[in-house]
Amino acid sequence: MRDLLLILDYDRAVSRMAVRKLRSERICCRIVPWDIDGETLLQDDPSGLVLCAATDTQDITIPAHVLNYPGPVLALGAAAAALNTALGGENGAYSPMSGLTEVDYSECPLLNGLTSGQRLLRGLTPMRPPEGAQMIATIGAERTVVGFSLGEARRFAMQLELEAHDPDSTRLLTNYALNICGCTPWWDDVAFVRQAMDEIRQATGDGNAVCMMTGGIYSNVAALLAAKALGDKLTCVFVDTGLLQDGRESDFFRFFSERTGIEIIHEDHRDRFLQALKGMKTPMEKRRTIESMLTDIRRDAQRSVPRLNAVIRGRSYMERLTQGEETAGVKAGVLCVEPLRDLFTEEVRQIGRYLGMPEDILSGQVTLATGLAMNIAGEVTAERLEILRTADRIFRRLMTENNQNRKLNAFFATLQHYGVGYTVSLQTVISSDTGLPRAARIPYDLLESAMEEIKAACPKVNRVVYDLTPYPTL
Repeated sequence: MRDLLLILDYDRAVSRMAVRKLRSERICCRIVPWDIDGETLLQDDPSGLVLCAATDTQDITIPAHVLNYPGPVLALGAAAAALNTALGGENGAYSPMSGLTEVDYSECPLLNGLTSGQRLLRGLTPMRPPEGAQMIATIGAERTVVGFSLGEARRFAMQLELEAHDPDSTRLLTNYALNICGCTPWWDDVAFVRQAMDEIRQATGDGNAVCMMTGGIYSNVAALLAAKALGDKLTCVFVDTGLLQDGRESDFFRFFSERTGIEIIHEDHRDRFLQALKGMKTPMEKRRTIESMLTDIRRDAQRSVPRLNAVIRGRSYMERLTQGEETAGVKAGVLCVEPLRDLFTEEVRQIGRYLGMPEDILSGQVTLATGLAMNIAGEVTAERLEILRTADRIFRRLMTENNQNRKLNAFFATLQHYGVGYTVSLQTVISSDTGLPRAARIPYDLLESAMEEIKAACPKVNRVVYDLTPYPTL
């Protein structure tokens, strides 16, 4: 088995928390769909599986090939009760709970170093474990089972949820990884970069590769990885859609040419994208149009590279989650390599730091290929792009000058047109460890300064507002 844990995703927030905790302890792990097919599971050949669900996750199904996997299986939250019935145990009715509950632990390798005490439990499904199981966690005088193990089968179930700032949650996961699955703590920046470069080299073979760049952090870091792996066997193409925030690409171009010596081919498609977006008003229309055009441009770029074996794409885990596994525009017989596919945004930035990328580039925000088009309500026009680009530049500068940028996941401006003028909405995103986004509390003086500067620079803007509505981010 490979020195790897697979995290089966029944709840996005819990899965992401588990991965962050494990990787912080240098355990290699990857999130996969809960219904991962048997062939992929055998091919990945992990050291163990972690079924991640919240306590109140509904309708959990455990596939037969997961249940019968020869390696260890740990089920968390509501997945624990599902594993119990799948193994022949019985469950009572689920009941929601609130507050802290006294939990008693029994001796078990999974619980080494954990002490009995109060734990957060948002819900409970009483379990009668299958024959031969050991009760390892109980609550109350009646000793209601919330955790059990089947030692020989190496099946473990814990209804207790992972908690963000709880060292016991981290210890439970590392106990499972190290003591039960036999993993070693090897995963770090050095190991990741070595693995990613090997993957890129193997896919490219004795041919060449192309990396399409759209100006965002993901494609920047992916391009730098590929450049270090391939040298002059890599062709980098920057597609200028005209939809980027102001000044996003110039600093990176300078850094990339100085540090790698590889020239970036700059293709100007601004007029082409603007013409294609004419009349498009809904986000879905605009996204499909932009993605279709990028696919066409990607095909054209591939035709210009001799002996092409690989296309390098910069997509993170969350971007793949929202976009799916598509490889549109990749020629038949050419491998699509996504070296950042399992990383979160903060991990992509960390890899960029390790590779020597300047902080002023890395501190930039995640930019999808759709760029500013999705931040304009209604049709995208040259005038609206210029107004939004100016307002966004002012807001970003003020946020950086006032040291607000480092504590936020994202901050940006959006534009609406209401007939008599434009309204600029300023938005910020800060995420908790559960992954739930919320707007940040920005100093009033900063917002007032932003309003004054934006109205002075953009005469057609008659309103500037701060939007408190939670906004998702990658």
